[in-house]
Amino acid sequence: MEVLVPLSISGIWYPVERDNPLESGSIGLTLTLEPYVIAEIKKGNGIFLNDVEINFPNYNILRQKLGEYRLDVYSRVPLGYGYGLSGAISLAYALGASQIASINEEEAVNVAHLSEVLTSNGLGDVVSQYHGGGLVYRKKPGGIGYGEIEVLEIDWASFPIFTHIIQQMSTKNIIRKSDIALSLIADFLTNPSPPKFIEVASRFTKDLGLVSNYPYSYRKKGIIVKIFEPENGVWIRHKIANRGAYVT
Repeated sequence: MEVLVPLSISGIWYPVERDNPLESGSIGLTLTLEPYVIAEIKKGNGIFLNDVEINFPNYNILRQKLGEYRLDVYSRVPLGYGYGLSGAISLAYALGASQIASINEEEAVNVAHLSEVLTSNGLGDVVSQYHGGGLVYRKKPGGIGYGEIEVLEIDWASFPIFTHIIQQMSTKNIIRKSDIALSLIADFLTNPSPPKFIEVASRFTKDLGLVSNYPYSYRKKGIIVKIFEPENGVWIRHKIANRGAYVT
């Protein structure tokens, strides 16, 4: 059984912590992109990324609540740089386990969200990746049935998206509140477009100390996200993920 999950690259996030972890998460704007992460779930144990077993903190929560399985994950982007790969791994495990053990899908997805929140690996990737569709606006924080999202209909056809890998960085270092986050989201929503998204994301991430020197770009964690063709360097070209995570 295979599970396909889109990448998740946030542009703005405003962390919200509640007593109930399923109500915790973030308000924000996130790009869901191809190439999809492909995962195969089967009997066994352990998380393997591109044929190498990894120490994945979320795994203990996932297997305790959903059963113990082996997940083989194949990804064209690395873990720990800002592509939402930990969320993708957790979501793939949850969707696969829900199929194998006949667990309610939304409950399983919420376990994936829970595993991200409790390990401080992410606050909104799972719900964004579950829905897909391009640019996801998390209007209210939390898991499925707790939070609220809106997929924004924006035409990206004339705005090719690229990423450039810089360095590995812990998510914990960037999960903090910025006073300008909510006002930037409101500013974007008045006239949403790809250049406007890049503009507000750049203003937000600069406020966190993450700076990109490339035109039409911003830095998210350990990667540069850019629209339009780059002039030099090694870049990955992405497409909008029109579909959220799914099982085949």
